[in-house]
Amino acid sequence: MRVMIDLIYLFIASVISFLLYPIWINFVYRFQMGEEIRGDGPNTHLIKKGTPTMGGLVFILVVAFVTFIFNRSRTQTLFPIFIASSAGLLGLIEDFTKVYKKSGLPGFLEYHFGKIFKKKKKKSTFKPWLVFREFWRAVGSSRGTGVETYQKFLVQALMGGFVAYWTYFKLGWDYLWLPLVGNIHLGLLYPLFVFVLFIIVLNAVAISDGLDGLVGGLSLFSFISFWFISYLLEYYSLAGFCATFVGALIPFLYFNVYPARIFMGNVGSHVLGATLVVLAVVMHREVALFFVAIVMLLDGFTSPLQSLSVKYTGKRVFLMAPFHHHFELLGWPETKVTLRFWLFGIFFAFVGIFIALL
Repeated sequence: MRVMIDLIYLFIASVISFLLYPIWINFVYRFQMGEEIRGDGPNTHLIKKGTPTMGGLVFILVVAFVTFIFNRSRTQTLFPIFIASSAGLLGLIEDFTKVYKKSGLPGFLEYHFGKIFKKKKKKSTFKPWLVFREFWRAVGSSRGTGVETYQKFLVQALMGGFVAYWTYFKLGWDYLWLPLVGNIHLGLLYPLFVFVLFIIVLNAVAISDGLDGLVGGLSLFSFISFWFISYLLEYYSLAGFCATFVGALIPFLYFNVYPARIFMGNVGSHVLGATLVVLAVVMHREVALFFVAIVMLLDGFTSPLQSLSVKYTGKRVFLMAPFHHHFELLGWPETKVTLRFWLFGIFFAFVGIFIALL
């Protein structure tokens, strides 16, 4: 019976999303809210310039609507949807500044507070701040947005800190579940672990979003696996929540596969990354997440690795980072890279289910 209810959520989310995406795509085209393509990327990607972005806004709105109307649970679904919406808001700001350059909040902060940092930066008390900014400048880039990497990290740190605070101080969780072992109490190390996990997954998913259908497909497999895990662990409201995400992602992937008619944007990638982390934390299956999302995690890790290697050794580890671009420069068609990454994602989704049930 519960599976039938989950499938109803899936169908409702799918139908609403299929109806909304053509409207949203036409709206974005009309107001020229298209994606900017990085100049140092593969030449085959230049034709994608101007493709509508912020497609993730539709699936988070649909998931939030279905969840609040049909599957509202104070103990299981409200926390994930709140964190997903917060992460989506950050991504939405990034997307708008990508489209409109330095307008909006980042431009406001730079105009009003940039001079303060310039006046103070020569003092020794601001050296840690300068080191912090330089570190994040080295491992990432603003990619044409008005939001610098260190600014994004500060907001992400607030969200990750809230997740860590809520799980440890409000819910009283201080243990990490390990397969075949059980719960291992970590004390104050647990909220630190949750904080780091949140930051890593959020950025890895965003960095991996570089090919048509890549992250959309990998996320779809991840949510299906968590749907299965949550059902078997009797988190029935979370199972319905995962099914709703699956239903909302299917129409997005229909319009996002090569050649994409719309990109998910940071609003979408941040929502997906944040939600996967919270699902793993709520079900105490953080270890399983490493397998379920391993393709995105490894692909995302290659970008800061490449940046640090170039900065401090002057040598490239890959032909281009993230790793999926490396294969493109080797001569693989974009669709071939995506499909093979999907196959690895499907396999490790099953591995994650197996690990979660040990």
